[in-house]
Amino acid sequence: MKISIPEELRPLAEAFEQENTKAYAVGGLVRNALLNLPPSDIDVCSRFTPEEIIERMSKHGIRVIEKAVEMGTVELHYGSVRVEHTTFRKESYGDGGAHRPNDVAFGESLTDDAWRRDFSVNALYADLSTGEVEDPTGGIADLERQLVRTTSAEPDDILRSDALRVLRLVRFACELGFAIDAPTWQAAKRNAPKLADIAAERRREEFVKILLSDVRYPALGRDELRSPLRGLHLLDELDVWGVLVPEFSLARGMAQRPDHHRYDVLEHSFQVCAAAPPTEKLRLAALLHDVGKPDCKRETGVQYEHDKYGERISKRILGDLRFPTRTVNEVSALVRGHMYDIQHQAKMDTLRVRFATWGRERTLEQIQLREADIRGCGYDEDYVAEDWRALYETMLADGTPFSERELAITGQQLMEASGLPEGKALGDLKKKLFLHCVKHPKDNNLARLTQLAKKRQ
Repeated sequence: MKISIPEELRPLAEAFEQENTKAYAVGGLVRNALLNLPPSDIDVCSRFTPEEIIERMSKHGIRVIEKAVEMGTVELHYGSVRVEHTTFRKESYGDGGAHRPNDVAFGESLTDDAWRRDFSVNALYADLSTGEVEDPTGGIADLERQLVRTTSAEPDDILRSDALRVLRLVRFACELGFAIDAPTWQAAKRNAPKLADIAAERRREEFVKILLSDVRYPALGRDELRSPLRGLHLLDELDVWGVLVPEFSLARGMAQRPDHHRYDVLEHSFQVCAAAPPTEKLRLAALLHDVGKPDCKRETGVQYEHDKYGERISKRILGDLRFPTRTVNEVSALVRGHMYDIQHQAKMDTLRVRFATWGRERTLEQIQLREADIRGCGYDEDYVAEDWRALYETMLADGTPFSERELAITGQQLMEASGLPEGKALGDLKKKLFLHCVKHPKDNNLARLTQLAKKRQ
């Protein structure tokens, strides 16, 4: 069996040919080629050690960047191409589920290298020169069966040595729509607690990929097997929330008003996440939007203002998973805003000001989150926030400013019109003009703003 090697790898293949050794594409590139999917990460391997790669590749105009030399890994750079190369190796791990092995032994054997990898569908190799596929662990048969299975017949060995593979198992199953081998699944359950040994950043990366699993390969379409909802249910079965979102243990079984909610708080959170548009920010906000309900109910006796609790808790959860500060702030802001005007009592001008203050992007996201929240209740799966959407579209069409920077008057022009120097008074005037134009967008022109500034002086 052969695959077509990407043309961009031809210079690398020729370099290895001239050095009289074979190099192989491995992992996602080979797997996806056999599944007629777009290439995944470009990883290659050979018997060359990092030192040999550095010595030999430079002769062919290929720059070598040391990445994790002790693990046998370097990056090969030529033109715009970036390829990760890893030496054939064997590994041994200590107690716990840490991602990093204690000992690494470089080798000559592709077969030995294959058995240290995670899943058979990722242990497929293709000769860079010929495209000939080698399959030491039965990955091709598992692709045909649409099955994720560890390379080893002893799955505990694979998952115990590197517990991050527990999350990768869920991710690959949901991205590809594959079933999970029964012994592999049982081993994942046994070894899931070892995820506590994995760095938060690594857990975060896999978690986000699970939340976006339905859009990883658009050509496969979307169904129950390729969905974040399946991923969340699998994570729940694995009982990994203690190292991902500990607060979910309080949400499980927490009842809600049956006339509004078909599900408990935890399942509702899963359903809303799956109903949200496929962006990292919205999926996280949807998943965490009700995370404040248990604490709110315990402290106040009701769930009112659970959005305030949720904002604080979301910041802590996302911070513990080492999300970037901007993501933490934007997601928690969406959580805080998801109950705004839930009774539809705000006046039109009030909504205009709120939307403009939020800005275009957040306003749309807040609308989308509200729609997902209603659909995730289990009763109105086609809900559209028509009033909010209509107002938002009107504001876009009528030129409503969504920030003070969009006022049709510069700071210098405002000082000249008002006679005010730079300072608080000028800033207050600019804010008043902004709020005026939010309600009266036709007034956002230089002549009218100049006139208003002179009057307010």
